[in-house]
Amino acid sequence: MGLLARRDHSELELRQKLAQKQYPPEEIDTAIEHCYYHGWLDDKRFAEAMLRLGVSKGHGWQRICFDAKRKGITSAMLETAQENQQHDWYELAKELATRRFADLDGVLPEVDFKQRAKWTRYLQSRGFSFDQINYALSKES
Repeated sequence: MGLLARRDHSELELRQKLAQKQYPPEEIDTAIEHCYYHGWLDDKRFAEAMLRLGVSKGHGWQRICFDAKRKGITSAMLETAQENQQHDWYELAKELATRRFADLDGVLPEVDFKQRAKWTRYLQSRGFSFDQINYALSKES
């Protein structure tokens, strides 16, 4: 309960942390069942929180999916959370590009191929698709 009091965890994370403390597998299973029964552990709620956190950090869908997979959250759970929250990934990429690369007027300056490639790599590392990156770095809209 101490682990869940600090922040939400996925089932996989909780299992790993309890296993690190060398609890027997039977006790871990019992503890997980107990947490599910009382509503202290909920992977769907964790997926929604992870999605909100990823968006607030300026991460794209691909990055959030990658991070979630490492924590034991399936793509289906994330897609359900996405349906409930309705994020526009194109606009999120545009906001990040504007915040990161634009001048004081909020306009992306004209840059050469090399600089645009750096910006593209940055946005790609944040988990945005090439379509979203092209939209974010375009002069239109």
